[in-house]
Amino acid sequence: MELKPPPKRRNLELTKTRILSAAGEVFTRSGYANAGLREIGELAAVAPSLVSRYYGTKAALFEEALIHVLRTNSVFTRKKEDFGEAMARLISEQSNTEITIMLVTALADPEARDIVRRVSREQMILPLADWLGPPFAKERAMNLFALTTGFVIQMQGLYPGPMPEHSLRWLAQSLQAIVDGEDDTSGR
Repeated sequence: MELKPPPKRRNLELTKTRILSAAGEVFTRSGYANAGLREIGELAAVAPSLVSRYYGTKAALFEEALIHVLRTNSVFTRKKEDFGEAMARLISEQSNTEITIMLVTALADPEARDIVRRVSREQMILPLADWLGPPFAKERAMNLFALTTGFVIQMQGLYPGPMPEHSLRWLAQSLQAIVDGEDDTSGR
């Protein structure tokens, strides 16, 4: 009589993390509209039915994947004193750009757009405003987000080759001025 091997035990949290990482990669690469649960399941090395079981709809998975990517790539732990320089370097190295690409590609889909608006406000803008502090924290957070998003879009698709040094210096100085509250947002 042949003994069957014991059933393979799944680590629920590890499996969910693999699915979220795979979903982030697929949504970034393919956009919300073209991403499929089957492709995400294959990349995560799980059955597509498991993806559906854990997350339900594609929209729910997108929301959780977006939050996962945001938390994994958080910049709020950086010191305020050198934030501008650090962010300009990350953008020039094309590190940490998955967030922006995922957000921008999702804006074309009405269902995903609503998720992006809500999640970016709750998970990015408001925490960034808290990190910045007064004055005009929310406005400064929006300005930081707009400036970094624009540069990432430029680096990823509009500008052939590396970003010129003078542009990176300007970006670093502009970001730092916003962080320090020395930009025009303060009404001075």
